[in-house]
Amino acid sequence: MLCDTENELVEVVDRDLRKMLVNPNAKDPLVLGVRVWPQAIPQFLVGHLDLLDAAKNSLRDSELQGLFLGGNYVAGVALGRCVEGAYEVAADVSSFLSQYAYK
Repeated sequence: MLCDTENELVEVVDRDLRKMLVNPNAKDPLVLGVRVWPQAIPQFLVGHLDLLDAAKNSLRDSELQGLFLGGNYVAGVALGRCVEGAYEVAADVSSFLSQYAYK
C-alpha cells in the first residue's frame, strides 16, 4: 500500500500491528521517526544465515548460555518476520529460564 504522508504510513503500520499482535486496544504508538526505503527493503548477504547459526551455536556451547540473538538482523527486516522472530526468541528465553524455576 502506498501512502502519501508519513502520518498515513504510521496509521497503516499501527493498524497492521494491532492485528498481528491481537491487541486492538493497544496504546497509540509513540513515533520517533519514519524511514522509507525508496527501492526495497535491505536483504541479507549470501552466507548471513550460516554466520547466524555459527554465532548461536557458539553462544549455546560457551559460557555465554542465556545470551540470545534477536532483532531484524536475525529474523528478517519485514515487520511480520520481526514480530515472529521476537516471539521465537521469547520462547527460547522462557525455555532457558524454566530450567532454573523452582518446582
